[in-house]
Amino acid sequence: MSVLLITGAPGTGKSTVAAMVHEKLKCPWFEFGWIPEFRNLNPHTEISYEDEERMSFENLMLVTENYLRHGFETVILTDIREEFTDEVRERFGDRVRVIVLYSTSDEVIRERVLGRDNGNEYRNADEAAAINRRFMERVPMQGEIRVRCNDRSVEEVAQCVIDAVHIEKMPLQM
Repeated sequence: MSVLLITGAPGTGKSTVAAMVHEKLKCPWFEFGWIPEFRNLNPHTEISYEDEERMSFENLMLVTENYLRHGFETVILTDIREEFTDEVRERFGDRVRVIVLYSTSDEVIRERVLGRDNGNEYRNADEAAAINRRFMERVPMQGEIRVRCNDRSVEEVAQCVIDAVHIEKMPLQM
């Protein structure tokens, strides 16, 4: 059983790759942003943004545990805030595969962010490129796999992610 945590900057293809992996592996897939905002559903309940984010994350962890308990071999999680990544790893241990999608080209990130037609309204191309550079420059976490996405097809990137599910000793890059 594994939890695939697909992360990376906006424009690296997290959702697109996750959708393809989801289809091929027939496994559950959850984007953190899909969790309804408590404040919008309960407008008379006072809760801070930080508390709402924390509760949403904890709910997602319970949902993930439930799917694994019910026999699903893999659960895909995307758009988890970076500060929650360590908690995912603590909770699921060596079952977590952290996949970082990155681009070696700022221009590719900018084009993807500005040219989206998938309903995602994020359009800050400069910020996305800066986030991508931070992912590339930081020291990789133990067990993290980085997958270059700017010069590969979605199918190739998805296959790298699928291959990571079955790897015992994790390489740094694929």
